[in-house]
Parts: sequence; C-alpha cells; structure tokens
Amino acid sequence: MKQSLLIGLIFLLIFSSCQKNNESHEINGSWKLAEVFDKTTNTVNYPPAGSNMNIVITFLDANKFAGHTFRNTLTDGNYTQNGNAIFFKNFSMTRIGEDQFGESFLSVLNACSLQSAVPCSPSKISIQGNLMRIMTPLRYDITLRRL
Repeated sequence: MKQSLLIGLIFLLIFSSCQKNNESHEINGSWKLAEVFDKTTNTVNYPPAGSNMNIVITFLDANKFAGHTFRNTLTDGNYTQNGNAIFFKNFSMTRIGEDQFGESFLSVLNACSLQSAVPCSPSKISIQGNLMRIMTPLRYDITLRRL
C-alpha cells in the first residue's frame, strides 16, 4: 500500500512539474498590435503615445476573425492558414478615416488583395511565446502581443 502511494506521488510530481512549450502555433484568441515594421524606411513604429486604446484582432474558430483599430470595427473576417502561411480574405469594416498606425495594420490584412499577382503571395506568421509576427510581401510587417 505504501509502495503504491509512493509511486502515485512520484507520478503526480513528475506530471505536475512538466511545462508546456511556450512556442505555440495556435493563433486563436485576441492579439493587440505592438509594433509595425516599415520595410521601405527600415523603421519600427509603435502605438501613439498617450493612446488609451489598442488595435486588436481576435482569431475565432472556423477561420474567422474580428477586431478593431483606433477608429474602425472589423467584423465577418475570414482567413485561410496553411502552416505558417496565412491569407486574410474579406472582412467588413466601418469607414472612418484611419491614422498611419491603423492604415499600416489594415494594409497587412489587405496584403493579398493589394498584390497584382494571381494567386497572391501569402503572408507568413511566426509565433514565439506571446508574440506573433505577420510578415507580408508588401511594405509592412506587424508584431502582435497575445492579450
């Protein structure tokens, strides 16, 4: 009896001490825009100082997404993911003029439709811990932080 209890305790300690690998490729959930890399000027842009809002995208089940910028709401979004390749398809959006930070975020979501090549080159995603980077073949790449 004592031996069974001891073995059970050892297994409990072993399994409870195991940690999940931080490198997940699961994109479901909400992510806020942390920075925009402008490949044309080789500069990194951050959210405007003093902003009390975030630009957020939420990846939902069934390859759907929604979110908001500082000025607009995104709904009914669809995307396709194949490994680290991602195609943002269509989405609905309110139509209020964006600031530069919001425009660069939206250009990443519209990267496929902005390309003249058919089929378009997909954006690539890389997730490390709570950061996701979306790299496009166009001007902007973005880094998002999991909420």
